Amino acid sequence: MKNNNSQLISIKKRLIVSSISITTLLVLISWAFIVQQSKDEVTEVYDARLGESAKVLALAIPNILAMPAEQGENLYAYWFKGIQNVVDHKAPKTNFGHIYEENLIFQFYQDNKVVFKSPTAPDEALTDLDNMGFNHFTFHEQIWRSFLLKIPNDKHQLYMLVAEKQSIRNEAIMEIALSTSLPQLLLIVILSLTTLLLVNKFLQPITQLQEAVSLRNINNLEPIMMQHSSVELTPLVEQLNYLLEQLSKAWKREKRFTRTAAHELKTPLAILRLNAENALNSNNISEQRSDLNNIISGINRTDRLIQQLLMYSRIESQQNLQSTPINVTSILRDVIAHLAPVALKRQQNISLLPIEHCTVYGNATLLSILFTNLIDNAIRYSGDKSDITIKMHTDATIANGKSLQILIMDNGKQIADVIRDKIFEKFFRGDSGKGDGAGLGMSIADDIVKRHQGSFKLQPYNATDGNVFEILLPLLESEQKM
Repeated sequence: MKNNNSQLISIKKRLIVSSISITTLLVLISWAFIVQQSKDEVTEVYDARLGESAKVLALAIPNILAMPAEQGENLYAYWFKGIQNVVDHKAPKTNFGHIYEENLIFQFYQDNKVVFKSPTAPDEALTDLDNMGFNHFTFHEQIWRSFLLKIPNDKHQLYMLVAEKQSIRNEAIMEIALSTSLPQLLLIVILSLTTLLLVNKFLQPITQLQEAVSLRNINNLEPIMMQHSSVELTPLVEQLNYLLEQLSKAWKREKRFTRTAAHELKTPLAILRLNAENALNSNNISEQRSDLNNIISGINRTDRLIQQLLMYSRIESQQNLQSTPINVTSILRDVIAHLAPVALKRQQNISLLPIEHCTVYGNATLLSILFTNLIDNAIRYSGDKSDITIKMHTDATIANGKSLQILIMDNGKQIADVIRDKIFEKFFRGDSGKGDGAGLGMSIADDIVKRHQGSFKLQPYNATDGNVFEILLPLLESEQKM
């Protein structure tokens, strides 16, 4: 099933986009917080100015009331007209004040009547005199912020109203917002570029790993060497190297097996071909029968050779044993029962001196192959009418009582010293005249015993026991004798 490329994701792209998005969001939240704080500060400062202005004007009221009303209004109008005549857009300040005074108005009330006011203020009251303190009202289609102060007096009801346009405050808030927004936007750009550079830099080991993996193929299974590794990638690189090592071993085993199979099968197949040609070219029935019998023997030999080669490949490729508690006596009985017909055909006697409850921790299939190889070899090489005995021991003298000793004995012809030295080598056949395998039986048996943390050896020959192969397998702890 092919992968759908449309579902592939880019970790780098997602990391960059996510980082920039989160950074932008946080900066905007920070900017909004600054604007809100600025709005609150502007409101407090401007309200404080309104309150102070109202109090200052209230304190000046006695002097204002002492002079004729027209004199005070004319004086204020003179100052305000001076501002309007001199000021321009580029120079809003004058000796008479500031142009923004147009946005400020005040009214002084005596007994609910306006008796003094700023030039731009109307003659009628701008607000309900019951609304003391800070309020809002609309004048000339604009919203004004006002502060109404009651002046204590025993004879009259006196009030001072000071107000300014709300737009002035909004303008100040907007200027603050704009002045802070530009650095914030610049900060977003800088952080985005920094994130892009850092992500590309810190994810460079992933790019290197990708390039290194892309160079690996069946002809290049060397370990991956990272120039700049990291804590996160090191376990991945180690696992990849382990897999490459296992793949390399498997590939070497495959090539070795192919070469071995080709080499070992070449001679039997040539002999089969020769016998077949002889049978075809011969008119003598007895010669044809002999050639056909040779062909059958050759097929049997080739079959055993193939079985040994497959068994060798299977054992060599198996890395992790699926081990369970195994009753060795039960396996030996099954193997003997399977090989008994072959032994009976050669008038051989097979006996087992078992230990009924003897458990080791191992793989039942491999142990069955082990005992089958050894007992089958004894049947093949010990000769007709020989005795084959399998003994088992677990007494304290055997590896301190922690191992099971299995002896496979036969009273056949003594194994020559030359053969003893090479019997465990791969593809060595001690008696090519009798053997019809690939010379892997003893090597396979030795490998199986080692995989079970045991030992395997050929004991010195003696006339009483004959040829003796000794196997030591660790007993299960519950079976060990103290």
